[in-house]
Amino acid sequence: MAKRSGELTGIDTNVLLRALLQDDPVQSPVATKLLSSLTPSAPGFIAHATLIEMHWVMTRTFNTPKNQCLAVLRKLTELAMIEFEDAEGIIRAVALAEEGADFPDALIHTTMEQFMIERVVTFDKNAAKRLEWEVLRA
Repeated sequence: MAKRSGELTGIDTNVLLRALLQDDPVQSPVATKLLSSLTPSAPGFIAHATLIEMHWVMTRTFNTPKNQCLAVLRKLTELAMIEFEDAEGIIRAVALAEEGADFPDALIHTTMEQFMIERVVTFDKNAAKRLEWEVLRA
């Protein structure tokens, strides 16, 4: 994505979560109003780190089922008023997560693909199995 000045509004995890979860009587309406004000010509921007943190908070803190959290992530990528570091990579990461990979690992995987990294090493045997990474041996 080309760098733009002044047109994008970066959205932090807590703002995104307040709008999605509607769990705070003061902050949720403010977050919702901000997201509602975004347009394709003045969009919001969500970083990979924000999506990973959002996934973690939704699944670990709020016990949101994995499939429901992935549906939210997929829906975000369909919104014309939201831009991402790599929307295609996020869509692919969601698909990999729907097939059983952990979403953060899947997003790492698609980033590696974007940069044409062929060898990914990990100590995580489950990630290695699902994403065809190499288990690093001690």
